Amino acid sequence: MNNYINLIERMAAIQYRINLNDRKPKSFGTNQLLYHSEIHFIDAIGIDKEINASQLSSKLDITNGAVTQVSQKLIKKKLIEKYKKETNKKEVYFKLTESGKVAYKNHKLFHKQLDDKIIEYLKGLSREQLDIILGFVAIAEEHLPRL
Repeated sequence: MNNYINLIERMAAIQYRINLNDRKPKSFGTNQLLYHSEIHFIDAIGIDKEINASQLSSKLDITNGAVTQVSQKLIKKKLIEKYKKETNKKEVYFKLTESGKVAYKNHKLFHKQLDDKIIEYLKGLSREQLDIILGFVAIAEEHLPRL
């Protein structure tokens, strides 16, 4: 029973650490500190290259008002730009500035380094061991409320 409690406590500690890290702004190779919501906004633009406000709202599961707030902060920090297409003057689109591209690339690198360590470990497991971990993660995910 102690091993079960130990595992649950360690998972809680990881969750706590992730939450703390998400609250602290970080530099991603620019002179701007970026919060979790800001770098993921940049990430969404960087992945799609051409994305409008309503698509960002849907993709990031945030309100249109939140898109406006975050985009204004990032425009002020000179990490993104907004524009309208000649063919559609109604929709507002976003693209990364050169500094935004630096932040995007460094954010990708940050995740790749962590992912590589985890993948290296997982490659050493059997299919059965991997299925057990996936089952554990599925139960945890299923019981966490969606906001």
